[in-house]
Formats: sequence, structure tokens, C-alpha cells
Amino acid sequence: MEDNLEFRPWTQNNRNLKNLNQLKEEIMENFQNSGLNNEKIVVMLSGGKDSAVSLAIAKSLGLNVHLCVHFLHDWSWNISTDEAKKLADRFNVKIIFPDITEELLKKTQGAKGKSICRICKTIMKARMVEIAKEENAKIIMTGETALEKIAGPIFEHIRENNKNIKRKSEQELYSQMELTKVPKRYKIHFFRPLIRVGHFDIFNLQKYYNLEINRVNEAGNKIGYWREGCSLQYCSPEAMISKELFDNLYVVNKLATEIARKNGFRASIVLPEKEITVIPNTKENIAKINEVLFRMNFS
Repeated sequence: MEDNLEFRPWTQNNRNLKNLNQLKEEIMENFQNSGLNNEKIVVMLSGGKDSAVSLAIAKSLGLNVHLCVHFLHDWSWNISTDEAKKLADRFNVKIIFPDITEELLKKTQGAKGKSICRICKTIMKARMVEIAKEENAKIIMTGETALEKIAGPIFEHIRENNKNIKRKSEQELYSQMELTKVPKRYKIHFFRPLIRVGHFDIFNLQKYYNLEINRVNEAGNKIGYWREGCSLQYCSPEAMISKELFDNLYVVNKLATEIARKNGFRASIVLPEKEITVIPNTKENIAKINEVLFRMNFS
């Protein structure tokens, strides 16, 4: 492994972060300034590349990574669970698998599809706070990156706490973003090693730490970036959420991603619209996924 990894221009210029060594130094400085060096960390481990890289960084720093938590529900991917198990084993961290199916159904009753990911994340973070208290841990670690909306509130929080810093000098505040009590309502520190790191730098970090992650091959929720979650993110935004819709989303997207993996592309199907996304977008790939809708009587 090389001693350092230079980040790409976006991360360097927009987040004042030149390389991995700088990131690690600033993370440790944050922990020292907060008096949290030896405190237990509980990790939200999705099994994807972001949480995997975050775990690798935390372990490389010698931080007290106490427990990994991988949330399950009836419509989550087995591949992601298997990857989470593999990562926890590699880094020698205990892992647990809370099931949030019932709570997810209850909290999404009467909601529209556009709310599903927000509701699910809220459930998971609230549960993480409970787990942290049970484990006497003061820090929750997530794989959230510079792409996440939370980056804005984090920086605003730091700005509020440093009102003496002039706007033109604010870039120096970026170094505080990795460890904050944001969202404030949870009253616990969140550690986000990748909150300043651009998308393509995370792929480079994955290679740097030799992390082989098996992917589901779904299209993801941000076109142009390969970001995976679960089948429920393919609810049509204005559709009313129901268990039947969740079940259908899981079945059609499970079949679609199986075909996609076998044929070397990515695919997802939005329901109830039956909107197909394939990457690369070719007639051949679309035809293969249309076959799923036909087989499931959704055509």
C-alpha cells in the first residue's frame, strides 16, 4: 500500500482536502480536541463501498470501533448483508442485524414514495442512538459522503460555532466536518470520515484499502453515480406507499438486478410507473429488463 493517496481536484478545491494523510491527521485532531480519542464507536455498516471505506479509515487510525450495525427489512438485499458480514469479519468487529420491517411499515403508512428514504434513514439513526446508549458508546459512524444533503447543515453548524472567522477564511473550517453533533436533536457525536470526499475519490480509496465489494447492480438513486441502497428507493415519488407496492418493488428489482449482474450492466424498475433504467442505456439491456415486467404480469 502506498503511503498516501492524492485526492482529485473537486475534493482539493471544494473541501480544502488534498490527500488521505491530511484527512487522517485532521480526523485525529478532531477526536483529540473533542476528548473522544478512546471512546467507543458504533458503525452503521450498509455493506456498500462508502461504509466499507469509512470502516477501513477508522480502523487504520486505531480508533475504538466497538460494534457494526447492519439494518435489515423484508425488502433489503441479501448481497448487502453478506458484504457487511464479510467486512466486519475482515476488520474483526462484532456485528448485529436489527430488523426494522414493522417500524418501516408503520412509519410509512399514508406517506408517498418520495418520503421512503428519509423515513427509513430517520428510523435507522434513531435506532443507532438507542444502540449507542446500550453499548455506552459516544460516537456513531456513518459512510455519508460529500454527495449527501447533510453536508450543508454540518457546515452551517460549524460556521455558527466559529462566527469570528471571516467568510474568505472559511475554508479552514472544513477540517472540522468529520466529527460533529449534527443532527443536533440526537445529542450524540456523528463521525463521517468521508463527508468531504468526492465520489470518484471514494472509488480510489476503495482500491487503496483493497476492498472488494460485490454490488447489487441496481441503477442507484443518483444518475451519474453508482450508489446503491435497497429496492424501496424505486417507489414512484407520488405513489402512496403500501406493503403490496414494497413487495412488488422487491420482486421485480430482484429479478432485474439478477439479470443485470449476469449480463454486466445495471438496472432498476420504478413502480407503479414501470419505468426502466439501465446503465449502459441500450436497446438490448432494456429488452432484457422488459422481460422481467412481462414475466411478472406488469407489462
